[in-house]
Amino acid sequence: MFLLIGDYANVGFAHFNVMTRDGYAQDTWYRNLGEQEGIPMPQVIGVYSHVVPEDQAVLRNFVREVREGKSTSLRKEVRVCRDNGKYTWTSINVMVRDYRPQDGIIDMLCINYDITPLKETEQKLIVARDKAEELDRLKSAFLANMSHEIRTPLNAIVGFSSLMAETDSRDERQDYIKIVQENNELLLQLISDILDLSKIEAGTFNFVYTNVDVNETCSEIIKSMGMKVSDNVELILEKTMPECYIYTDKNRFVQVISNFINNALKFTQHGSITLGYEQESHQKIKFYVRDTGVGIPKDKQDSVFERFVKLDSFVQGTGLGLSICKSIVSQMDGEIGVESTEGVGSSFWFTHPYHVAD
Repeated sequence: MFLLIGDYANVGFAHFNVMTRDGYAQDTWYRNLGEQEGIPMPQVIGVYSHVVPEDQAVLRNFVREVREGKSTSLRKEVRVCRDNGKYTWTSINVMVRDYRPQDGIIDMLCINYDITPLKETEQKLIVARDKAEELDRLKSAFLANMSHEIRTPLNAIVGFSSLMAETDSRDERQDYIKIVQENNELLLQLISDILDLSKIEAGTFNFVYTNVDVNETCSEIIKSMGMKVSDNVELILEKTMPECYIYTDKNRFVQVISNFINNALKFTQHGSITLGYEQESHQKIKFYVRDTGVGIPKDKQDSVFERFVKLDSFVQGTGLGLSICKSIVSQMDGEIGVESTEGVGSSFWFTHPYHVAD
């Protein structure tokens, strides 16, 4: 019964006389140490050839101290290298049951068991905890930043609205109107991002799917964004197919591309920003926004799609846009990513299923 339970629970049992080097162990005990079942125990105890070197040294030292009468028990978690090159974890528990070296007896009881699933769960919990702590920190920074982000466009709107009412110059009035309009759009985007985040948190981020003409929609985006582009930057649309239709939520589709272009505008002072797409397969189409901006450091590229992340704290924004894009693309069964070289430029991309509703 004990053997059956041990095999089922991956618990191994052995006893070993350090003086005579005789003993017995069940098969599970050998397997938990990465050894072949039934080999002579002196080739295992005191050797531990499959245990990683740093843990191996602890086990060897314990056997030596048992022989010298300095230690009577050990509890140690060790890593075992398997034949496939992977590592597993084994908990080793040893107790000296009978210590009579004058009679040639130093008898040890050894119980080990495989704790690899526990270690894997522990690691996942550690990662989840660290991520939760990081999100909490970023959220706190986000809330602290919101008062500044909202107050800045509001101050501009109020201030330049007053100046617009007082000036008699038509040119000045037009400049003030432009500034007020820009800050209206910025404030609207801030509020929109916060509302989208709350919808994502509540699970109410809904999609309304229709057949969308990609060429026409991308042309509309380029025209609407053209007013924001400076004289030193060219906004380009690359059409690779005469006709292209996808079945998607047009508003969300436009939201993702517009966010990509808005980000490119913030970090591109000269050169070009290019919107394009390409068919990757019969079932997938890839959209991209490529710029000649400052680029993103390699160590920051994995974090740009996380919530509340801002690579430049001096650039206005919530740090939510790309995170929201990631959620939208994921719910549309696509993938999202970035390729960037610092000082050269960036290319933000996402994929979308390529089919039209019947």
